[in-house]
Amino acid sequence: MIDLLVTAGVALTVDPHDRVIDDAAIAIDEGVIVGVGTAGEVAGRYRAKETIDVPHGVVLPGLVDAHSHAGHALVRTVADDLDAWMEACAVIYLHGATPDFWEAEARLTAVERLLAGTTTSLSMLGGAGDTIRADDPDHGRAHLAAYAETGLRSVLVVGPGGPPFPKVTTDHRSGEARRVESGLEDQLATVEALAAAATEPLGRVATTFPTLSMDEIGGAGLAAAAGEVARLAERLDLRIVQDGHRGDTVRASAELGLLGSRSLLSHATDLDAADIELIAAAGASIAHNPAAIFSQVGRCPVPELIAAGVAVGLGSDATAPDRSADMFRHMFALTRYHRADRRDPGLFPPAQTLRMATMGSARALGLDASIGSLEVGKAADVVVVDAGKPHLTPLTHPVHQIVYFATGADVDTVIVDGVVRMRRRTIEHVDLEAVMREARRQQELAVERASAAGATVPPLGRSRF
Repeated sequence: MIDLLVTAGVALTVDPHDRVIDDAAIAIDEGVIVGVGTAGEVAGRYRAKETIDVPHGVVLPGLVDAHSHAGHALVRTVADDLDAWMEACAVIYLHGATPDFWEAEARLTAVERLLAGTTTSLSMLGGAGDTIRADDPDHGRAHLAAYAETGLRSVLVVGPGGPPFPKVTTDHRSGEARRVESGLEDQLATVEALAAAATEPLGRVATTFPTLSMDEIGGAGLAAAAGEVARLAERLDLRIVQDGHRGDTVRASAELGLLGSRSLLSHATDLDAADIELIAAAGASIAHNPAAIFSQVGRCPVPELIAAGVAVGLGSDATAPDRSADMFRHMFALTRYHRADRRDPGLFPPAQTLRMATMGSARALGLDASIGSLEVGKAADVVVVDAGKPHLTPLTHPVHQIVYFATGADVDTVIVDGVVRMRRRTIEHVDLEAVMREARRQQELAVERASAAGATVPPLGRSRF
């Protein structure tokens, strides 16, 4: 007898043949998919301890967010001006945040993702570069624990800033603001401690190094620091995530020894043909964030990257200052971004778009052997969308309708690693009111702490508009 049988009106498998199965069933046992087919085929072979039946449901793989930032859910309302918001991010993450802050933010964001059908996400522990909180592993441990308790997969990115060192942060855990100085060795030790603490199958760790231009890479100690990061990634088998690639930064990463098959480059705007060739030859991957501010001021050449054989995943770039954790919205944004740029409404048809948010992102994270599609032998990360709603009726072209018309609010049931984490939009193991209450409290405390540490943070208040 197997653990679980899921039956629904249709399944979008995103397998190598992009099968769409009517009257579908997914059989799950011990966290793994053991059967995919019609209800007649699968239900006839298996008896299950539990059956979840959504007659108007569309079953698809759990969505995968290839790039975001931890912390952003608690800073999305601290300022309505972009420059002020970015400054607030830096001071709060480095001088106002405690492990309790990261835990509260992770719980809030994990719940947002769960409600919207995202089962795996990559999160940088802070902004990027010197705003990554790498002085103490307790911050990252809090994030990983909150995601694991919510039941979602998280790839946590943590790593050193660039020289000069030491980096200065503020620790508030004694009840008083205490200045902390951390060097390169301290920050690399944080990565190693978190890599040891991450508990698979839900928790993983990646590392990072600041994204630099060719004009910047000659700075004192940069090459040595980058080399330390590359060696650590090789030894611990970690992805190297660099945020904010643009222009000649690809060549700079190659010069620093950071561009290779472990590399995941976010944003990647304004690349030329030589950059694309370099990425493809290195076997690096791209996290494309069509709703991000980076994508508004520069173009990510996704069609050219895919044509060159580069793995490209879809990311949200997190929930601030103006974005959403809803990957259905980002799928829609992907289609509009590239069609408008090329004046070509045929770019990114629905099946390709859905694949980028599932298998594409899984491949970019190096997880495509275990997640990203509904196939026998893969981890049972399964989402059921309730298509019995006016905006999804009549359901005649399910892939088209899921990409263009569905939203995260249509997700009915979410299964991660074979465990039902949301059923009929109810999350039984999480107290949503308590999560939101603690998120509000930790935001206020973080602003107070940062201000007490001498940092300038905009006062919380309503926008003028």
